[in-house]
Amino acid sequence: MPATLPTILLLCLCSLSAAVSQESATIHLDTTEVPEHDEWGKTAQELLRDWHPRIANLLSSPGMVPPSEISLKLKKSETGVGATSGTKIVVSSGWIEMHPDDFGLVVHELVHVIQQYPGKNPVWVTEGIADYMRWAIYEGKPQRLFPVPNEDDGYTKGYQAAAGFFLWIETHKSPGIVRRLNTAMRNSDFDPSLFEELTGSDLAALWKQYTADQRKIK
Repeated sequence: MPATLPTILLLCLCSLSAAVSQESATIHLDTTEVPEHDEWGKTAQELLRDWHPRIANLLSSPGMVPPSEISLKLKKSETGVGATSGTKIVVSSGWIEMHPDDFGLVVHELVHVIQQYPGKNPVWVTEGIADYMRWAIYEGKPQRLFPVPNEDDGYTKGYQAAAGFFLWIETHKSPGIVRRLNTAMRNSDFDPSLFEELTGSDLAALWKQYTADQRKIK
């Protein structure tokens, strides 16, 4: 189950709740390869149904219509975690067996379904937004627990490294930046200069400030 959301994010989510459509997506579940994980699949299916309208709202942009049908397949495999192609999410049975409580992974994959970014966008932003939605919004992970790579451009590692960076910018520099990044990515308009436009500091300066702040709270 997700932890308590940070206050600023909880307020954001609550303020959006009135605007969220009551129509949830249809989630087609396939557990034929691993019927022993049917209950896990049903729990993940319900989670996707509940969080689809919330994430679609948080990542909305003009003209964007989120997919209304999503397939979730549990695949017999000892390797991998989860993957998304279009509106199809696949989760490895081996991962479920090793991490039976990790339902957050389907939230990450759901973000990819809703993102629907065209090609030639930086992967670190795509994965950073997906992990931001999973770890900061759904899981409510506190800032101090996000990993901070030592490299000068550590944010380019994406995933939790970028997610923690985005959370810090949202909290301290530019509330709403994730939505702005999402719109730019969806429109193929992303440019690193967007960070300076929205915060007054370029990426290098922001990362330096972020890592300094993280060292203080760890």
